[in-house]
This record gives sequence, C-alpha cells and structure tokens, in this order.
Amino acid sequence: MSELPKSIVLEGRRYPTWVLSARARECLANIYRVDNHIAELRQRLAFYSAARDECKQQLLNKLPGKPAASPAPRYYWQTAPLEWAQSHWPVKAPTLNLHCLGATNHYREDDRILVYVKGHGAVGWGIVQSDNHSKQLCVAWRFMVAELKEALPAKALSDFSVRHPNRASQMLPPTVDIAGLLQALEARPAVQNIIK
Repeated sequence: MSELPKSIVLEGRRYPTWVLSARARECLANIYRVDNHIAELRQRLAFYSAARDECKQQLLNKLPGKPAASPAPRYYWQTAPLEWAQSHWPVKAPTLNLHCLGATNHYREDDRILVYVKGHGAVGWGIVQSDNHSKQLCVAWRFMVAELKEALPAKALSDFSVRHPNRASQMLPPTVDIAGLLQALEARPAVQNIIK
C-alpha cells in the first residue's frame, strides 16, 4: 500500500490517518488510485478530443465545394511545475520546448498557450510552433512577466470569465475574454526583447 498523508479532509473535517482502521486505510488508498486513474483518463480524453478535432478539420478541408478555412486558434492553460519555474524563470530563450513545461502531445501548431504557475498566477503566453531542428513542438514567447511575483494572480482571472487551471493542460472555454486576459497580462512588468 502506498504511503498515506498525515491527515485527510473529508466533508470539511480533518482526520489524522494514524487513527484510521486498516479497512479505512484500504478505502483511502483505493480513493487515491481511482483519482489517479480519473486524471489519466482526463488526459487521454483531451488527447483524443484534439485528435478528433484535427481529423474533423481535415475532413472539412477535403469536402468538395468547400473553401479550406483556417481554424480559429485554440487557447490553452499550461501549468508549469513550480520547482521548474522557480529555477528557470524568466526563460532566457525566445522559444521553449513544450516538454520542459511537462506538456503532452495534444497541441498543434498555432495553438496559443497561457502559462500558469501555481501559487503565482499567469506568467506568460506564446504560440505553438514546430522546432525546425528537432521537429518537436515549442512555444514561441509573445509575453513573459519579468519575475514570478509579477504574475497575473488567480483572483484577477474572474474578470475575464475564466478560472485558474485545475489540470496540467486545459483548453480555455469559448466564453473567456481572451483579448482582455492577454491585455491584462501584458500590462504586467515584462521581460524585454521578446520577439512579437
């Protein structure tokens, strides 16, 4: 059985795990296993949804008498690991391999990524591009805050009809005020010399 935390909170009440019976500990371990499996399924669902959208777009482009339309860019939250952000922020290069942010492969070129660091907020955004040398996807920065403490905090996000991300990668809903969100982010103190 995996190691349990020192305490858990259920229905607003904290319980120390050392008082739990052996059966209760098994139940708690099962809850953790199911939560991990649900997180994995959500990640797979996001991947397959993106693949389905791409196939649908390719089909639409192949239909006769239908002009090929470029799809509107998709906007995503991408959560950067806190430890990585604390040691690498601000990023010195104009592009960054998406794997450095722990990103999965469901992005496509021209997607927009808003980078979020837990405990700080939105710290930058960029456009997904293919790296010519490695053929992997990277984010070409359009804006980065100068320091993590300058991030657009989570409490400010409700002004733009959006919440902070609760998964590593998550598509922003169409109801979000993207223009307002990017404008508020870009009003923060910025890293200089970002190519736009």
